[in-house]
Amino acid sequence: MHVLVTGAAGRIGAHVTRALVARGHAVRAFVLPADPRASAIADPRVELFAGRLEDPTAVAGAALGVDAVFHLGGALTSRGNTDDEFFEFNLRGTFNLLMAVRAQAPRVQRFVYASSDAVYWSGLTAGACYLPVDEHHPRLAGSVYGASKIGAEELCLTFWRAHGLPVTILRFGAAADAAELVEPRGVFARYSFLHTLLESLYGKCDRSRDEEAALATLASADNGRAQLVVLSDMTGRPEVRQVADARDVAEGCARVLESTAAIGEVFNLGGAAPYTADELVRYLAPRLGLAYVTVCVPTARAPWYISSAKARGILGYAPRRTVFDMVDEAVAARS
Repeated sequence: MHVLVTGAAGRIGAHVTRALVARGHAVRAFVLPADPRASAIADPRVELFAGRLEDPTAVAGAALGVDAVFHLGGALTSRGNTDDEFFEFNLRGTFNLLMAVRAQAPRVQRFVYASSDAVYWSGLTAGACYLPVDEHHPRLAGSVYGASKIGAEELCLTFWRAHGLPVTILRFGAAADAAELVEPRGVFARYSFLHTLLESLYGKCDRSRDEEAALATLASADNGRAQLVVLSDMTGRPEVRQVADARDVAEGCARVLESTAAIGEVFNLGGAAPYTADELVRYLAPRLGLAYVTVCVPTARAPWYISSAKARGILGYAPRRTVFDMVDEAVAARS
């Protein structure tokens, strides 16, 4: 197949591009103009196509004649995008792409939209209606980001119902490259490194009362040296999280092309297993040579993890790497 991948130079997009090439597909990689990350997906079977989702002309050119689309591009909370950008990139950008595919790719066999478990998440401490969160869980977005993902999902499903576009929606849980768990400024490591967590709170100008209290408690635990932190709620229960290896998620994405049963369906793609903050930090501490402290804060996140059972059953999705496997890999790469 000739496959268009938007966001092809991103964390998951780069792995999806490689997974598709490994399966023998030709990839048209839609990347931001002058994006330095594009060099990481250079391959004779990858056509780099620079453009922006907000530009209908660029999107139309990228969609011309393709057989399948993986729409992974968009604005992310982890990249510091604004609410305006969530609306423009995730909603307007998705609409532009859907219109382009309808006009420019009449024989398209799959349109895969990368959504997020943020569609279920109503707030930092609110928690889930039940765990694990499956595809039947109510969509209760508590952020503009989550709402933009719900809106884009509905656009995709409308084009399936109205125009026969063969849509599949994939709701990603947190997905990381291994290094992001051990580098203090990594997107996911910031919850485990005290100084990074303090910096993020000090840098927030509109802190809530709970955030002010959390900041004061965390600051009192700072001894001036680099150390890890276990975040727990006010009763002492550590946070429960789930992180997937981006390579596992990419393999799950690629499997959509191999299943006609995926059309019109929604799937969660999450990590191999949930873990508690103390399990992760106690594993990290001896491997990084750092001490750790346990801190109870009112901003501790309620337990959160998703079920990938549906994707396992229909797509054969099989995440292989636990968060501890990822830590081992990242630590080995540093030595």
